[in-house]
Amino acid sequence: MPPTLRPAARGRARGVLSLEAIVDEAMRIIDREGIDEVSMRRIAGEFDTGPASLYAHVANKDDLLAHCLRRVVSEVPMPTGETWQELVRSWAFGTHNTFVAHGDIVRLTFGTIAEGPKFVDIMERILGALQAAHVPPRVATWGLDVLSLYVAADAYEGWIMGRIFEDRSGRPTAEVGQEYFQQFAERLAALPAKQYPAMTPNLTSLMSGGGDERFAFGVDTFIAGMAAQVPAEGADRADG
Repeated sequence: MPPTLRPAARGRARGVLSLEAIVDEAMRIIDREGIDEVSMRRIAGEFDTGPASLYAHVANKDDLLAHCLRRVVSEVPMPTGETWQELVRSWAFGTHNTFVAHGDIVRLTFGTIAEGPKFVDIMERILGALQAAHVPPRVATWGLDVLSLYVAADAYEGWIMGRIFEDRSGRPTAEVGQEYFQQFAERLAALPAKQYPAMTPNLTSLMSGGGDERFAFGVDTFIAGMAAQVPAEGADRADG
């Protein structure tokens, strides 16, 4: 869940104006408030200067946000594991946790590729393990691409829901969220069983599990689906 919003302090000296310092300040805003609150004017104000001073380091806001995204991608930990399944799972969780820690910056990954040296190194490690296990190239590459979309979507949905629940009242975000889902469950429970014979018996399962548990289920389901497409001659290697 996102932290309580706080207005940014103005005019705080941050040393020499540089690309790194500008990205640092943009990331502070993103982590607290989201990418929509980043502006060249606001960041310039933090350095007691005008927006024109920033253009010696970044072309515009989009360019600045691209630098921020590369910064976040560089923070994704190198995946660990003895098998390709463990590596893929480690990568999915590491990526998800990294994005969750940085506001809604994950939104920038929709429609663009979050590239950079760290991204290439991670993909090389995972694809090497998949290749060694005889996972077909299309299964390996397309599988990782689709899984990355799932990881990003889950992280972004979490941010959106946190903001919605946070804005509804002054109560703790988690408390408001729990109340929302409880009310939803009660509406479903009131459905006539004869009219919804498949829905009503599954309400307990439908409403069970927290966000982390459900995310893990999704990742494991993706991995199982990839493993199921490994030819028989590579099945033993694919199992680890």
